[in-house]
Amino acid sequence: MPWSDDGKYGSFKKVLIEPKCLEEEAQDIKDQILHLKQHFEDRSLPEASIAFQFVILFLKTRVGKRAYLKMGVPLPLETEEIAFLESVRFFGIPDTVRCALLNWMQGKWQIKLVNYHPTGKEMLYSQSLGTRLTTIDWDACLNGELIEDKRDAFEHLLHDLAHAFMFFREDYDFLGQVRFFQNMYEDFHHFERYLHSNDTFKQKFEYCISDMNSHPAHLEAYWNAIRREAGISV
Repeated sequence: MPWSDDGKYGSFKKVLIEPKCLEEEAQDIKDQILHLKQHFEDRSLPEASIAFQFVILFLKTRVGKRAYLKMGVPLPLETEEIAFLESVRFFGIPDTVRCALLNWMQGKWQIKLVNYHPTGKEMLYSQSLGTRLTTIDWDACLNGELIEDKRDAFEHLLHDLAHAFMFFREDYDFLGQVRFFQNMYEDFHHFERYLHSNDTFKQKFEYCISDMNSHPAHLEAYWNAIRREAGISV
């Protein structure tokens, strides 16, 4: 959640704007967003390129000349996407986002761009196949609205990319995470009814499969704990 009564907070606070300013921003960049949205719908650009262009559009709109940190050498052109991502550092954005975009663009990581907000089961299934879903909410973006009263469309994508990095990073045992999610998906029918009857369990389940990308041992410990707490046999 990017905003509190006292101002902005969170990993991306340096590139956020007040919610009341989102609608005006949306009008200013409407044409560029519609152009990217059309590429998404037509599949006329790779999904990684669309996400990359979306990120740099918002970054340059919000921070202008400070968008790219000075690295002491000239940057390649933005159109040279891989070379550019290999060289750039983004202002105010953890390097996990750049790394996720680069590995996605190089075809090393299986990330899929969608225009909806996946359910817990959809995200679980995707990760059980070794794919991480990322979302651009085009409607929220074009209307200058927060998503679920938490994040704007730009921050939402940054958040998804940061979690994709945690899913694929080598020292978090990607293959072990995939096996964990495969086992979890195979057992889904054993605990599905609790997702409808226990809001606390549902919230913690959603956190486990969406926001807690970690070493499989940590995932397993958390998963066992929340099932015991909900009265589910482990």
